[in-house]
Amino acid sequence: MLQANTAEGNAITLAMLSQNELKELKEKQPNFYCPVCKGKVIMKAGSKVIPHFAHQSIIDCPASEGGEGKYHEQGKLLLYNWLKSQMLHVELEAFIPEINQRPDILLTINNRRIAIEYQCSKIPIEQVKKRNEGYKKNEIIPIWILGENRLQRQLANHFKMDQFTLQLIHQFSPNTPLILYYFCPITLQFIMVQDLYETRIGQAIGKFKVMSLTRLNIKDFFTIDTFSNLDLFQHWKKEKFKFRMVQRKKLYGNELAWFQWLYLKGTHLEYLPSIIHLPVVSQYRMVSSTWNWQSRICIDLLERLPVGNEFSLRNCEQLLKKQLLPMENYPLIHSNDHPIKQYLNLLEQLNIIKQTSASTYQKLTPISFYNQIESAVRGDEELMNEFISLNNKTPLI
Repeated sequence: MLQANTAEGNAITLAMLSQNELKELKEKQPNFYCPVCKGKVIMKAGSKVIPHFAHQSIIDCPASEGGEGKYHEQGKLLLYNWLKSQMLHVELEAFIPEINQRPDILLTINNRRIAIEYQCSKIPIEQVKKRNEGYKKNEIIPIWILGENRLQRQLANHFKMDQFTLQLIHQFSPNTPLILYYFCPITLQFIMVQDLYETRIGQAIGKFKVMSLTRLNIKDFFTIDTFSNLDLFQHWKKEKFKFRMVQRKKLYGNELAWFQWLYLKGTHLEYLPSIIHLPVVSQYRMVSSTWNWQSRICIDLLERLPVGNEFSLRNCEQLLKKQLLPMENYPLIHSNDHPIKQYLNLLEQLNIIKQTSASTYQKLTPISFYNQIESAVRGDEELMNEFISLNNKTPLI
C-alpha cells in the first residue's frame, strides 16, 4: 500500500517524500497503521522499490491483497497525481467500508463517485465481477485501466484480446462505442482503444488513440473516436481474405468441431457464402468465432427454409443456445446488444431477409455457395464493397 496512518491518524504517502525526509522518518521509527484494518504496518523504502507500506504479517485485510509491483505502484501514483493536478477531489487507496473494498483511486465529480482500478496483472474473472458488483451496489462507477504491459498490439489497429481483457471492456451508454483503457508509467502514454470488433477468438481490431498523460484531461476519458464505415469494411476485407486463404496449422476445441461439422454438411470453408463471417459489435457475447455461429444460422436454418417463409429470432437462439452468453457477464457494458440480431440486421441490409415483426423475419433470396476459391474471394470483396456503398447512406447497426 502507498498510504498509511500515523498514531495521530494523519495519512502519509511515502512516495511523496524526498530521500532526506524518508531517511529522517526511518531514524525516528514511528508507528504506522493500516487505514483499513488498523493493524501495524512497516515502511518499505529500498532503492529498488517505490516507497510503500506492508503489513507485518499476512492477515485478512483488503489492503493486503496484492502482488503489486513497482510498475503498478508507480502507475497508480502517477494517475493519482495527474487527477489531483486537475483540482479534482481524489483519494488514494480509499477504503469503502460498506462493501469492504479499496479501489486504487476514488474520484468524486459532481457528487458522483468513480472507482479507478489500475490493473497490471491478470486476476480471476470472479474477482473482477465481485468488485464491479460492490461498486454497482453503492452507485459507484468503476473504470478499469490496464497496464500497457497487458497490451499485445499486432498491427496498427489489431491486438490480442483474451478472456480477462474482455471483462474490462467499457461502454458508458448504449450509444457509445466499446472502449479499453491502458496506461504505461514508464512512457507516460495513455492509450484508448475504441470501437472494438472481435475478428476471431482472442483477437480484435479497434481505433487506437495514444496520448501523453501530461496533455490529457479527465474529459478525454469520454471522448468518442470510431471507425468510419469505409475504414471498418476495408479492414474486414482483409479479415475475409485471411479467413479464406490462411491455412490453419492446428485445430482444437470449437474450431476443430466446426471443421468436422462442415465436413458432415458436405461443404468446406472455401465454398461458404460471403454472408458468413461479418463484423458484429457484440461478438464478445458469443463463445465461438463469427464464422462458426453465422455459418450455423445460414446452413442449418436459412438454406433449408423455402424463399418466402418466415423464421424467428427465437429459432436462431435455440440453434445457438450453448453459444450465447448473458449480458450479466459484462457489467461494464451498458447496452442490450444482441449479436444474432445484429447479424440479421446486416442480412436485411443485403435484402437476403426482411424483418416482418419485432422478432420475425422472412427469407427473400436463396443462400448460394461457391464452387471455387477464386470466386469466393472475389465475392467477399464485392460484398464488402456493397456494405461500403450501403453504409454511405445508412449507419451500420
